[in-house]
Amino acid sequence: MKKNKIKLFLILAFIFPLYSQANEDFYAPGSFADELFGDVLEKNELALIGWASTTLVFNDDGSDGVLPNGGLSSDEGFHLNQLALMFCKGDGCLPTTKFSPKHNLLSRITPTPAPKSESVDIGFNILAVYGTDSQFLRVSGFDDFDFDDNHDEKLSIPQWYIDVYLPYFDGMNIMVGSFMSELAREIGYPYAPPRWFATASYELLYSPVKHVGALVSIKLPSHKDFGLLSIEGGITTGWNNLDNRNGSPAYLAGLRYRTPNMRTGIDIEMIYGNGADDFGKAPAKGGSQFFTLSSRGKDLDRFAGNVTVMHQFTPKLEAIFEFFYGSQEGGDIKAGPQFIVEDAEWYGSFIALRYQLQSDLHLNTRAEWVKDKLGANALFAGSPGEVYSLTANLDWQINPYLNIIPELKYDQYDGNGLPLFANKTENNQLLGLVNIVFKF
Repeated sequence: MKKNKIKLFLILAFIFPLYSQANEDFYAPGSFADELFGDVLEKNELALIGWASTTLVFNDDGSDGVLPNGGLSSDEGFHLNQLALMFCKGDGCLPTTKFSPKHNLLSRITPTPAPKSESVDIGFNILAVYGTDSQFLRVSGFDDFDFDDNHDEKLSIPQWYIDVYLPYFDGMNIMVGSFMSELAREIGYPYAPPRWFATASYELLYSPVKHVGALVSIKLPSHKDFGLLSIEGGITTGWNNLDNRNGSPAYLAGLRYRTPNMRTGIDIEMIYGNGADDFGKAPAKGGSQFFTLSSRGKDLDRFAGNVTVMHQFTPKLEAIFEFFYGSQEGGDIKAGPQFIVEDAEWYGSFIALRYQLQSDLHLNTRAEWVKDKLGANALFAGSPGEVYSLTANLDWQINPYLNIIPELKYDQYDGNGLPLFANKTENNQLLGLVNIVFKF
């Protein structure tokens, strides 16, 4: 079976560039659907965009286990990470490049220097994903499929929302439905292309992936010499769940600042709510990554927040620094090693650099550190302590449809618990992988 997957991997890798070169009139991902449906989609700002992300992973320690490393692949070998299809309208298609942003406020992303629109505009997004990554993308109470329980590849429908722009204040957006969280640097689509790295940062293991609820964004009037400023607030059913098992809402808040030339940005984002009994009904069925219970039905407060600083030093060099912090109130039921029975906190940071070597080739590097004092994250259960990590890759965009990303990642665990890597047998790990992303 593995040999067949590798053959498929190689065949697609060689055929797809030929296909793209033979269709030079295709100008962007989503154009294949435009060819099928004529200009109906384009005229109505609609798009049908797809991608397939595959990864070949190697581990230096001889074991097949590679989590937790901040990546999404759970073992060595070939993986169909994502076969995704997105149906969207207008700004609901962001951050893909199908349509240029037309408003001065983009939900979860940024205020922009564009003039304020005086009309109401409605966008939407529906995203379905099949593959190994779906175990991280599911919404409890919605993606409770059981036909794929015994398969590595699973189905999820992580996004289904409408995004309404309103001409109030200096611009206003209301997003309602199921949407990728605004927390963490990979704003809006933390697990989907485009992104700098094939592996994810450790911060994403400590952040919510999705929310079901409503998010309001408002661009605040400001002097042109000050820059651009927007605020966000929302109410949701919590972390990665629709069924709201603990019956409590969670609250989102954010602030985004951009300098007048848009070269520097600062984002502050946070979520607060009840973390008791919100970890899903079964593995890979959604819910949070923090397990805690109260025998008295008490609310157990959880907080997570992050600060991101982004700066464009030159047209070729961009940098990101991010710090994150979280805490979880302990419960009084110890149903397993991953259950939190005393107050826990975690924090960490990373710095990433992206340098353009040539128009179609970027060099990306990332250094990160995270400290989980009690091993509160379910993936760190039994292994409290610190992790240091270095990542480097080359992002080669062969054409608008095909990216190849060879990447190296080294992780070092320092703690007094069980080793963290190689199925809890090693304190360090070196990963090599090749990620290929097809966009259509």
